[in-house]
Amino acid sequence: MVKQGMILADIGTDHAFLPIMLVKDGTVPKAYACDITEGPLSIAKKNIAHEGLNDRIQPILSDGFTHVPYDVQCAVIAGMGCDTIISILERGMEHITNMEQVIVEANNEPEKMRKWISDHGFTILDEQVVHERCHDYVIICFNTTKHVPYTEEEIILGPVLKERNEPPFQDYCTHQRDKLAMILSHRKDDELEKRKLYFKQYAKQGM
Repeated sequence: MVKQGMILADIGTDHAFLPIMLVKDGTVPKAYACDITEGPLSIAKKNIAHEGLNDRIQPILSDGFTHVPYDVQCAVIAGMGCDTIISILERGMEHITNMEQVIVEANNEPEKMRKWISDHGFTILDEQVVHERCHDYVIICFNTTKHVPYTEEEIILGPVLKERNEPPFQDYCTHQRDKLAMILSHRKDDELEKRKLYFKQYAKQGM
């Protein structure tokens, strides 16, 4: 999803694999590998040096966007919970306002992520579903260009995913439907068990 020629900030970079890959394949000319923890960042520094990319990738110890330079055109925030990503975005609003792309991949509640984007009047540019290691990952690219609020259906399904209706999205919908059906069946079983216990207790009281 990262556009050609963007200056990148990878927030929560861990070992800097993403910026290294994007610089090596020529997608981005320059990147910041940002992490809140010294341990992973020290490994990131070694990986960057090993690839000979010290002049093009700058590791930064930063809580979200706190120490990120303002020349960034694209930010990636991936592999975290939705609430964590939203917190990073809200604290970094001054940064993301100037960006062409913000790419987020929350490990849970993509609909909550879309609602946050919608509530702020931002524009979803692209979406993809990736199925890997028995898990579905929903990746959303947006920017702060003004957009009318998205409908409830668009928030749940994704406006771009819904419009394209490609096989990975169809598989994702099937997985979600099956998961919801299983949850509902358990709830029905629980409700039935509660009723049985209630009537059993009622019967004892009546004896």
